[in-house]
Amino acid sequence: MGRQRVSDFLWVTAAMVGVAAPASAQVPSVGFVFPPGGQLGQKATININGGNLQGATQVLVSGTGIQAQITKNTEAGALPVELTIAPDALPGARELRVVTPRGTSNTGRIWLAAYPDANEVEPNNQLPQAQKLEKLPVVVNGQINGGEDVDCFTFQANAGDAFVFDLASARMASALDGYLGLYDAKGKILQSALEGFDRDPRLIHTFKTAGTYTVQVRDSMYRGGGNFTYRLTMGKIPAVTGMLPMGGKRGDTVTVNLEGVNLGAMKSIPVQIPMNQDSVTVPVTTPDGMASAPVSLTAGNLEEIVEIEPNDKAAQANTVVELPMIINGRIDKAGDVDLFRIKPTTAGNLSFEIMGRRIGSRIDSFLRVLDPTGKEIQANDDAEGKDSRIVFAVAMNTEYLVEVRTMDRRSGGDVFYRLEIDPPAGPDFKLSMTPAELNVGLGGSVAITVTAARLAGYGGPIALRVEGLPAGLTASPAAIPAGAATAMFTLTADPGATPGAMSQIRVVGTATIDGKSVEHAVQPVEVYLPPLAAAEQTQRRPTLLLPATVMPQQAYALDIEPRAISVKKGMPVPIKIKVTRQMAATQAITITAAGQPANVAPALQNVAEKANEATVTLNVAANAPVGTYNVIISGNLANNIQAAPAFTLTITE
Repeated sequence: MGRQRVSDFLWVTAAMVGVAAPASAQVPSVGFVFPPGGQLGQKATININGGNLQGATQVLVSGTGIQAQITKNTEAGALPVELTIAPDALPGARELRVVTPRGTSNTGRIWLAAYPDANEVEPNNQLPQAQKLEKLPVVVNGQINGGEDVDCFTFQANAGDAFVFDLASARMASALDGYLGLYDAKGKILQSALEGFDRDPRLIHTFKTAGTYTVQVRDSMYRGGGNFTYRLTMGKIPAVTGMLPMGGKRGDTVTVNLEGVNLGAMKSIPVQIPMNQDSVTVPVTTPDGMASAPVSLTAGNLEEIVEIEPNDKAAQANTVVELPMIINGRIDKAGDVDLFRIKPTTAGNLSFEIMGRRIGSRIDSFLRVLDPTGKEIQANDDAEGKDSRIVFAVAMNTEYLVEVRTMDRRSGGDVFYRLEIDPPAGPDFKLSMTPAELNVGLGGSVAITVTAARLAGYGGPIALRVEGLPAGLTASPAAIPAGAATAMFTLTADPGATPGAMSQIRVVGTATIDGKSVEHAVQPVEVYLPPLAAAEQTQRRPTLLLPATVMPQQAYALDIEPRAISVKKGMPVPIKIKVTRQMAATQAITITAAGQPANVAPALQNVAEKANEATVTLNVAANAPVGTYNVIISGNLANNIQAAPAFTLTITE
């Protein structure tokens, strides 16, 4: 791809929030952090760059083992922070948010590593200008500042040294799509890496001769900007390139066999699988005290086994004696096929499901179930993203072959899978929500949308509750009606609440399924706009921190009367809107409605300039569905979007 110049890019808060979030020029925003992390067991000074950061009261950081202390809070565009990082803090990505009396920011991210830091020094664009690194291993903090920026670092290596170059950029939500190139002293390229595990390139090279070498970092498309940051860990350090199994049964201690470079005598590690988590991430430290990037294992509820090679042909198929079972496997080389022989002792539906991409593998799986002669009974490519799933009725005491292969011929330690064979899961649900930061102005409200993924046919109602709200914030009643995919509710700030009051909250969904109460936490999702993307090309990613914050009074606030309405089909429902304006907020307000079911048509009346009232009529058709729904009226004044408190609309026959 040819080079293209791109001006500096800075994330803007408006690109990161849901459309129903309150807009305010005073809400703090995080664009990027530099240096974007620090060393375990040390203090690190970072600068959070963004907008409206002055007067910050605290910085929230996800996980444990790290404390953030603001050292100066007078500048709107930069906030210096000292991190104190515990020696036993878990390496890897952490989220952070800035809290001010005017609200809490979007998420920024940093990367913690085990080795000393060094910041890049410009100019270092050309190989002859390469910045010299005297001590290795090292973690280089860098930025690709413009479309033509390339960062080069030179170092010494001995014959036989195996060096690891691990670039962290995508894993800490940097805009950088990283490229690594390794050169000898004459400028000849020895090896390159464009995309690896987790979309970040990792390059491993064993040097044949001692000498001076250079590693180059750039964006794959020659873009750049302030938020094109990276952390490059490099040196003669351990790296796990493959491991089995990739998980274990909850409560068990699993021996994980490791493959990689510079691991010394360490061939395996014991891992305790937690009872109440879906996964566990553990550090990997060799006997001589050198640290690799941490590894993650998935927790399951079934007994587990590991595939045994060779099993490419039917005669070599691994026999799975007991069912249900989870099989941990890997596509070791190009063309590898894994076959497993099963003989169910009971008839009925069985589910054959690959867990791969969802747990960090690069596998693009293809799954088949065959009869003993090799005749295909059923096959699947993509069921859950790139992961495969087959469900069909098996006969009792009948042999079947289960085959796993890849669609793209990728192979190696990071092309792994977990094949779960068991009866289909019962009805269930998963929940997500937007926005992921909840800033509520005094006397105002913010609208929240919760989305349900209904599993195995569950179609019943899901009640929602909010836990941990700070003083002065209240949540409207909320539930996802039977058969519906979404529900909306609001957080409302009392006019007498304290601006800056903040706490991390939790939204929980509860349903009764087959006579049992089932409860799941709602996953917050951050909506953001990637570099160079059009406005409609927003993307979504999960977040860990979910703060709710009381803001000062905004330019205007909406309220409605009444808050609960019961109406028969075919009847109109008038809703009175009241507006509280700040002195300068005199413009007209565009009114919208959301959350009403099908066949309920709102007749909208905008709030006229300088007016403080309007009426919206919901026309409930004769074929509108019976049930109770949350409806939210929102206003838009010069792109400042505010919501009124949700009201319940109950439709009866």
